[in-house]
Amino acid sequence: MSIEREIKDQYAKFFLEEDWLIFKSTAEYYLETAAKILKKDIQYESDGLKLWRRNVQKRLYIGIACELLLKACYLKNGYCTNKVKDGKKLNIKFPFKIKDVNKDYLRDDDTFSFNDLMKKLDYIIDFGNDKEIVNKGFRIAKVFRNKEGHIAVLWQDYNPQNFRDIENGIIGFYKIVFNENLKLHFSISDGEEAVFDVVKMSNHCLLLY
Repeated sequence: MSIEREIKDQYAKFFLEEDWLIFKSTAEYYLETAAKILKKDIQYESDGLKLWRRNVQKRLYIGIACELLLKACYLKNGYCTNKVKDGKKLNIKFPFKIKDVNKDYLRDDDTFSFNDLMKKLDYIIDFGNDKEIVNKGFRIAKVFRNKEGHIAVLWQDYNPQNFRDIENGIIGFYKIVFNENLKLHFSISDGEEAVFDVVKMSNHCLLLY
């Protein structure tokens, strides 16, 4: 057994509907941290790049949170997040319901990617007027995660609107998927107030089956 296989087996799990709660709560930890983390919270000081490292961590945490939220959405609505095993064929295409597939045909060590989940999100949720807002925010977050997780770039063409678009996308997502009113603001500039608060709404979300 390779060391990669050994470590993957430590995480192996076939995810069920009820697992959506831990995905959501973990995503909220990352979101709240991304919103509120300050330069003084960065302990690494030897290179004088505390502000840059703070911003890197914000973007990385936002991207991780959005992938976890997507998986929470799929699971909450009964859809599978585990990939199909190599060499196995299902008689239905992704996205498919957990109850409709033979679990022996699915991998317990790998899940569908951020991009896979985004491509099929409209098949399981009707976001109505928020469709483009959600799509834009989550796709920005995906790039944040991919770039910060794979490269180190000291300077970039910073655009604060990227963070506002992500906030609006996640807020729209919460309204429809979780029936919750999310107040979210990522603190970027000096003196900018960070906000993270979740309140249950009375209306119900719209689902497509």
